[in-house]
Amino acid sequence: MLCYPTSMSDQVDQWRNAGYETKLIQGYLDYLQKQKMSQNKGTYGKDSEKTKTYKCEWAFQREYQVKEFDTVRQAQKRCDQITKSALWAKLRDEKGRDIMPVSVQSKNRNTGAGFAGWARGNTITLDLIAGLDEYTLIHEMAHCLGNWHHGRQFRRDLLKLVSRFMGAEPAKILKSKFKEKKLACGEQRKPLAFEKWIEAKERMTKMRSAQ
Repeated sequence: MLCYPTSMSDQVDQWRNAGYETKLIQGYLDYLQKQKMSQNKGTYGKDSEKTKTYKCEWAFQREYQVKEFDTVRQAQKRCDQITKSALWAKLRDEKGRDIMPVSVQSKNRNTGAGFAGWARGNTITLDLIAGLDEYTLIHEMAHCLGNWHHGRQFRRDLLKLVSRFMGAEPAKILKSKFKEKKLACGEQRKPLAFEKWIEAKERMTKMRSAQ
């Protein structure tokens, strides 16, 4: 019995009517699911690239002097400037997010320990000792775009925001740190079409049989 989302019912029926075996069709459906998960790790399962992403950010912050805010009010003002931009609207609309203001607040206990900041919905919480800076704010704003993970899509949006609102130099440094850890940060790769996947599968089978 085939397992697939209802959105693919018509396509699956076409493959069946064309005479393709059930096993082959299911193989392609499994490939689509694996490819989808591999392109944006964290969206559909464990946020497996979080630690690597954090380490890259720490290395970036050691190398680049990030602008600090004196008050939460200053951070909120910068946040408002970003959310009014064309780039923010573009990234937000790509993910179907509602137009809502993003609010910035401080931790109840600001010790400098634990997380420098976090985002929940459209609310960002910053540690006044360790997180009251422009980069931490932008990091959390990238989450508010709907990236509730630290995968490819999060890093892509983060780099776009850093480039636009912090500058080309810090964006270049941050991107180099991601590349050092082999963390993808570009557009997601599209899966092979059914026929192309079959061709690739047949080539692989021939290569293995020739060994």
